[in-house]
Amino acid sequence: MTTDNPKPVLKPGIIYAADNGRLICVECAGMCAKFTGRDTSDQRVTKMPYRDTVAWFQEFGKPMSCECGKTIYLLPRS
Repeated sequence: MTTDNPKPVLKPGIIYAADNGRLICVECAGMCAKFTGRDTSDQRVTKMPYRDTVAWFQEFGKPMSCECGKTIYLLPRS
């Protein structure tokens, strides 16, 4: 059974890691990843965990963002 209007697998506002180390969001993922959850080399894209977001900020001194810059993870103030 086919569907005329497939729903995206990736969700807005979330940063994913692609197999080549790229950080992507639903906007910059491309159609393959957006609708299948896999990149063009058929590797599953994975959601970036919160602990990696914290480590990113500590190492680079700036918030984690996707490749296109539309999704940015801001850390809550402590």
